[in-house]
Amino acid sequence: MTPTRLGPYTIGNRLGRGGMGAVYEAVDEATGQTVALKTLVAHLGDDPGLRRRFAAEIEVLKTLRHPGIVQLLAFGEQDGHPYFAMELVPGKSLEQMLRAGRRFSWRETVDVALEIARALKSAHDHGVVHRDLKPANLLFADMPEADVTVKLADFGIARLFGDSGQTQAGTIVGTAEYMAPEQAAGRVIDHRVDLYALGLVMYAMLTGRPPFQARQMTEVLQRQQREPAPRVSTVVADVPAELDGIIDRLLAKDPDQRPQSALAVGRLLAPLAVSAQPSAARDAAAPDASGAQPTDHGSADQQTVVRGVKPREANVNLLAATREFTPGDRATPVVVAATNRNVRPNAATAPAPPGTDLARRATEPDPVTRRPPAATGNRFTTLEELHRTSAAEALGRRSRERRWQVLGAVAILALLLAGAFVLAQPPSADQLQARITAIAVDADADLRDARPLIELFLARYGSDPRAAEIRNLQRSLDLDALERRSRRRPRDEEGMTALEREYRAAMAREAESPLACLAALEAIVALHGDDAATTSVPADDSPDLWLALVRRQIGRVAPLATREREEDLARAAATLAEAATLAAAADAAGAAADRERLLERRRTLLEGLIELYASRTHAAEAVAQARQLLGSP
Repeated sequence: MTPTRLGPYTIGNRLGRGGMGAVYEAVDEATGQTVALKTLVAHLGDDPGLRRRFAAEIEVLKTLRHPGIVQLLAFGEQDGHPYFAMELVPGKSLEQMLRAGRRFSWRETVDVALEIARALKSAHDHGVVHRDLKPANLLFADMPEADVTVKLADFGIARLFGDSGQTQAGTIVGTAEYMAPEQAAGRVIDHRVDLYALGLVMYAMLTGRPPFQARQMTEVLQRQQREPAPRVSTVVADVPAELDGIIDRLLAKDPDQRPQSALAVGRLLAPLAVSAQPSAARDAAAPDASGAQPTDHGSADQQTVVRGVKPREANVNLLAATREFTPGDRATPVVVAATNRNVRPNAATAPAPPGTDLARRATEPDPVTRRPPAATGNRFTTLEELHRTSAAEALGRRSRERRWQVLGAVAILALLLAGAFVLAQPPSADQLQARITAIAVDADADLRDARPLIELFLARYGSDPRAAEIRNLQRSLDLDALERRSRRRPRDEEGMTALEREYRAAMAREAESPLACLAALEAIVALHGDDAATTSVPADDSPDLWLALVRRQIGRVAPLATREREEDLARAAATLAEAATLAAAADAAGAAADRERLLERRRTLLEGLIELYASRTHAAEAVAQARQLLGSP
């Protein structure tokens, strides 16, 4: 049963019907606007799959706001019947024109193809693949707009990129004569199926029919997959070679061999459009010579109204970016009256007499607010309301984001100020002492890293009981620096003090004898012990600092000297013991040669001991004993 009213729309004549839905002429009682209203067939309204597909078509149309695409105006549901309203376009579909015997010149074909490519680019940029581009879905207006001749309609089987929820793998959807090979095979598809279909449409415009036709749909599908399309130049004589090549590329079986985007197609076609000489196009929307009106051969699930061919303008930039529609682009909704013999002209397009209710509505700020109240459970939304709500929500989000950004900035600023205040406060003695100690006790740390903290502690808390300990660390740092300087400084550098020279000479003995080094260091202290009180040299080169370094080295070298002394005495004692053993063996030897050899070995040991330890005072007793033994046989 045909509904008489859906939402604010009064239902008029049916414009088309198919297995899933029907399209009606309808009038918005609140605005007088005539629209094309699509709804599910009544007996299928409860089918969840079809309802999802219907809702998907609405979602697709929401995203497409392009002058070359039939525009969604409103959508809703009443008493379980989902519906949506589209702009109503007067004229004919390309299919009607082709069935009536219309043939397009190559120049007209290029112009129309460029407009289709623009519409496809907008759809593809929004992630939408049409999947059913064909002449029945290309509408030509009787009175074309300034920059639009053809409009793309029927996104009923369109799919968003990456969305496979409506079509299972292996399912074939579309029209066989205008279907890409991968689509005919049920394989995964992308936007390039629309480019293949565009090539088929261009072929049909030039030749009057698609390249693949057969009695059985399965045969058409097989030919789409396997049979190369004939070159259009073999059918139409005056087609330029460039256009023939473009169509052949669009009809490549391998998607990778086609132009890879609608933008690329436009760039290929643009030189042909620019080079073509201006010529007045025939009024394709006019009746043929017999006066017969065109019949509706469109797809049942599409808006079967058509548009006329606009004469080409030589100075039009065919690659210029087409504008996107926004609610602000229209003071009144875009509505084009139908010229089909069964469709009444759109009252909203004619001037309204002053004082009429329609004139009053046209001057009121927001006629949408005067919608009749919806029944419980019913809903109705216009695209203007949707965009206005979306804009308000976006404005609210931006406002909230700005508030959070301001609050965040204030919070960050407060934290920075608080941090700066804390950092500006001088650390306490406990804090400084803890940080200095942590560095000092860390075996992997460098005490030099603590120098700024040490200097700050002594500058601020010099009277603190822990200051003496901190000064010792500072003194240790100064001594480390002085020791490093003494190692790097050349021996013959001018300006070297006597104390530094003697220190360096003493330290040079350490490798040979820690005992000799220790004796030299102790001699320095004995010789220069009183210099610290009388010096006037800089603090970093003062005798006091050098003597402190000498004393620190004494503390370090003393254990080494003690070990050297013990080792020397032990070695000397062992040598004397071995000499005594050799003497006893010589006395017991029977042969004179053996006795002489043992005594020679004993003499060598004793002479070596004397030579090695004669200058070492700690081994004087062993040296004296060795000399005494050498004097005896």
